[in-house]
Amino acid sequence: MIKYAKINTINIVENTIVCDDFTISSMPGVYIKITENTNDPSIGYTYLPVENKFIKPKPYESWVLNDNFDWESPEGLNPDPLTKMWDENTLSWTDR
Repeated sequence: MIKYAKINTINIVENTIVCDDFTISSMPGVYIKITENTNDPSIGYTYLPVENKFIKPKPYESWVLNDNFDWESPEGLNPDPLTKMWDENTLSWTDR
């Protein structure tokens, strides 16, 4: 069995299912086969057809997609996830 993501007209994942190639070919809609190269999406992810990758929803307006297809803050990684959180107003990591 293979995992597929159903995407809508703007490439947003609406659902994921596990089935065989024969069954998926008879189902309505657009389904993308999920592989180790595409990333494993959830509902709400975006499919990038040129790159054949699924990406998480953008967490903040200021964040950019890096070369690994992960969202990154203008200040880089969170220095301490237990005590710091992103503040979009100041564009910095601040105390929780």
